[in-house]
Amino acid sequence: MGGVGTEKVLGYNFTPAALSSAAAPWFSYILLGKRLRKIASLTKSVTLVDIFETRYYSKTAGLICTSIMLVAFIPMIAAQLKAAGNIFEVLLGTPYLAGLFIFGGIVILYTVLGGMYAVAWTDLIQGLIMILGFAILAPVAVRAAGGFAGMHQQYAQLNPGAISFLGKMPALWVVSAFIVWGFFQIGGSPASVTRFLIPEDDKTLKKAMVYSVLFQSFIYLSATRVAIAGGVLLPSLERPDLTVPTMVSQLLPPIVGGLIIAAVLGAMMSTIDSILLLAGSLVVENVYARYMKKDVDRRQGLRIARSVTLVIGILALLVALKPPAAILWIVTMSFSLMASSFTFPFLLGLWWPRATKQAGIAGMIGGAASCVFWYILGYMKYRTLDNWVAGIWPAIFGSMISLFLFVVVSKRTPPPPPEVQEIFFGVESQHFTF
Repeated sequence: MGGVGTEKVLGYNFTPAALSSAAAPWFSYILLGKRLRKIASLTKSVTLVDIFETRYYSKTAGLICTSIMLVAFIPMIAAQLKAAGNIFEVLLGTPYLAGLFIFGGIVILYTVLGGMYAVAWTDLIQGLIMILGFAILAPVAVRAAGGFAGMHQQYAQLNPGAISFLGKMPALWVVSAFIVWGFFQIGGSPASVTRFLIPEDDKTLKKAMVYSVLFQSFIYLSATRVAIAGGVLLPSLERPDLTVPTMVSQLLPPIVGGLIIAAVLGAMMSTIDSILLLAGSLVVENVYARYMKKDVDRRQGLRIARSVTLVIGILALLVALKPPAAILWIVTMSFSLMASSFTFPFLLGLWWPRATKQAGIAGMIGGAASCVFWYILGYMKYRTLDNWVAGIWPAIFGSMISLFLFVVVSKRTPPPPPEVQEIFFGVESQHFTF
């Protein structure tokens, strides 16, 4: 919803970001995957925060990491809920709030009751529906817009600055978008990175990676064709986020349209349930077990995780009642905050022996604060959340400040204890120095 709506307006200026996002699992796997699984096994870690806390030998580091994630998760979920409310509003004539609570209630309920097992199966089914849905909608939309060549000719006339990669937006904005949605998913998408810990072995993980990249490439390329067609067919649509449901209602018979909308809703469900699961495990493992009670039995932990999942879901519903911006830019705000906070503390924490506790904390706090500052500066200048000073995305600005603080503080503070160095950089481990 958000991606198609945004790309309808920005055109091919946004395509590099989409393609980079499709390749992002490989960025994460090459830099983190195998090493992350090995260290998680050695340290008995079940969440990324466990690894942060062990690497930076500090409960404070773990608490800061958990707090930033939980804050960022709420608008991320709210964006998905807003999209669902819009679909119900356009296609079924249901009031926005009714659609919001129907959809949100269903996803929250099955995540609370079913856990990872339910999420794994529902994600698989939703993914298959997404493939079938976009396989139908993309060619129908292109044909309705005049065919591939005719569609592009009309789009170039209606939106001339958006027909090329570099046109409507500053070049640095386009390049930043490409980097952000690829490399910076290392820190910006902890729910995705956590899944490296789930497969039973590396062979299974690599096979899943291939499927993931192929699936995402197909979805993003299809979404681009739908977006360009939407620019031709719906040039005066005031709310770009409504491009997909509006095209479905105009171009397809109800049964086929229902399948397409099921595909879109499936994407939203997949995002929400993954984030809710991660939020629940973070609170149980890294807050309750650490600060409230050391030994948490399985039944008690499950009850707490379900309660947290429910609370986070309700808070996101409340934010979605009056969402602050277009869907994609709500997601981007959450993503940028986490990318700025975690990318380099996480990456260098796994590969650089000299990284210290103080550096990890400084990198997270400094990155988060810098990201928020860049958003405020951009809003003051442009009165929008999707354009920033010099075209530099907040995720990049915040991450660069985080990297600078991380390296400087590491050089000026005592090295990590020998036991930490042994776990992360033992004889068999690889690392780099600078």
